[in-house]
Amino acid sequence: MKLSVVIPVYNGADFIQKSYNSILNQNLQEFEIIFVDNNSRDRSVENIKRLMQEDSRISLYYQKKQGAGPARNLGINMAKGEYIYLFDVDDEIYPNAIKTMISVLETHANVDAVFGKMNKSHQGISDIPALEGDTLKVVLKEKPYWGLKWFSNLKHVVGPPAFLYRASVFNEIGAYNNELRLGEDTAFDIKLGMLKNIAFLDMHVYLYFKHDTSTTGIAKKQTPRAFMIWPRLIKEHLPFYLTYKTPIKFKSLLFSQLFQAMGRQLVFTKGLQNRYLLKRQLFDDLKDVSIPFSIRLYLSILVILPFETLRKVYGYYVVPYTVKRLTK
Repeated sequence: MKLSVVIPVYNGADFIQKSYNSILNQNLQEFEIIFVDNNSRDRSVENIKRLMQEDSRISLYYQKKQGAGPARNLGINMAKGEYIYLFDVDDEIYPNAIKTMISVLETHANVDAVFGKMNKSHQGISDIPALEGDTLKVVLKEKPYWGLKWFSNLKHVVGPPAFLYRASVFNEIGAYNNELRLGEDTAFDIKLGMLKNIAFLDMHVYLYFKHDTSTTGIAKKQTPRAFMIWPRLIKEHLPFYLTYKTPIKFKSLLFSQLFQAMGRQLVFTKGLQNRYLLKRQLFDDLKDVSIPFSIRLYLSILVILPFETLRKVYGYYVVPYTVKRLTK
């Protein structure tokens, strides 16, 4: 089997046919489509079963543990293909994108994964002007180039459907962190970029369909960013740092983001007792590392005086100074 396409589904009944068509339009010869239902309450399963009657290359599995990570992991475990493509049911793939990425991996034996560009729109591919500027140029970067680039600035991160992976990647570095409900894809990408050689293909691979009911969109509206990124930092990047020998830059990025997020969470939290309890929890989350005295002291000040002005002093001066000393 050349390719396995894994598609998690949660209440995606309206997108099943479109996602299937998006794969067919890739003009692939040898592939399978693995749908993973993640506790849908609409007609998703019914629509998938209808397609299964028409196409034997489609299979359906059920993941009871809620979240895109567990759903993708089940699909990855069931995949038989040499290459794995992870697709979100409500998105679209640009014509021949997967075939072009396969050719990159077949041409470059030392490359473990390839990724391209994504486009974001409230409309489908057929409803917007054709994109220009794709050169199809392949840029090869050895590890940990992309891992550090993505960790340093999330604006460079693209979604899972921008990637094509060799199946061996998941056996060697693991898959998605099932403990993360948000940011599990970013966590995996950074780990991938730290440990594997990745190629960039200058081509738009997929369209991210923006709609108000998406899980990520709802979470971003309801939760301050500092609280959103904290689980990813302590459940993925900190264990990675403690397990692998990492570059100084990774350590600097990690502790800067950890200390900054701690300060922001305290300022966002209302009530002296709540901030005190939160500080204890944050320190407990970092029990495996030594927290510098300057950080402990200033966070204690923010518990009592949760003013944004003080938080900015902490963020602009205390954290950079402390991290610089940590990484000498």
